Amino acid sequence: MDIILQNLGGDMTERPRKATRLTVSLEEQDYRMLNEIAVARDASLSWVIRQAIRQFIENTPKAQDKQKAPHGGRTGGDR
Repeated sequence: MDIILQNLGGDMTERPRKATRLTVSLEEQDYRMLNEIAVARDASLSWVIRQAIRQFIENTPKAQDKQKAPHGGRTGGDR
């Protein structure tokens, strides 16, 4: 199985100042891939998941940015 290791950034030794515990259910294939990435990087599965979440957040427009974007199509009214 080929794995594409994406640069998730960050230092594997960094610790969050304050962490909140979260339980997440993953599809088996996603779990296996994340675990293989962790092993290949000599990192914990938790670290890999935190880095992936951080990358997702950085690449997702903020709610305030969405509000500034022009709305296409209808503005309301009858359907």
